[in-house]
Amino acid sequence: MHEDGYIRGAWITFVLFSAFSAAAGLGWLYRADLWALRTFQSVASAALDRASVASSVFGGVEVTSVALGALLLWLFFTRRRGLAARLFVAFVATAVLELLMKLYLPQVPLPEGSGRSLDYAPVIVVDYAYPYPSGHMLRAVILFGALYLLSGNRPLRAAILVVLLALAASRVYLGVHWASDVVGGALLGVAGLLWAFGRKDAPWR
Repeated sequence: MHEDGYIRGAWITFVLFSAFSAAAGLGWLYRADLWALRTFQSVASAALDRASVASSVFGGVEVTSVALGALLLWLFFTRRRGLAARLFVAFVATAVLELLMKLYLPQVPLPEGSGRSLDYAPVIVVDYAYPYPSGHMLRAVILFGALYLLSGNRPLRAAILVVLLALAASRVYLGVHWASDVVGGALLGVAGLLWAFGRKDAPWR
């Protein structure tokens, strides 16, 4: 894709994210969210609990921050410093927007008792007023999306897509996010990712 295509895609995705966020804040997605939550949790099992907890680790702030830091260092030392800087900006800017929305966007809270017990306890835990958007999904899309675009290896790209889908499903299955939270996080992550890659020093040129 040409650089202009990435920038155009970033703007289109951000507009979609804004519209989707408004729908979530107005409660228009509540019925669909409730149906998705009940559907995912209707097949609950100990094996799915373990798999979902394992999948969630890939979007944790600790894992994604360290992994992205390693990726940025690699880009810096391979003379792709512009891309490294933009990925860092995208990661931080979308995190700030995520925080603001979790404080002020009045998404309907998840039902009492919907969260499944976890064996994994993240190091960094912050309580937000609202669940929208999913930070796990946002961070994972930027990190793994960057790896996807930087790699031409088809098996690796397929594995990345599987990881992202598993992570998305796990957030709903575990009852820590609505499906709309996950979609919102993914849209915001894609917008930031496309913006970062949409410049003339793109690594594939």
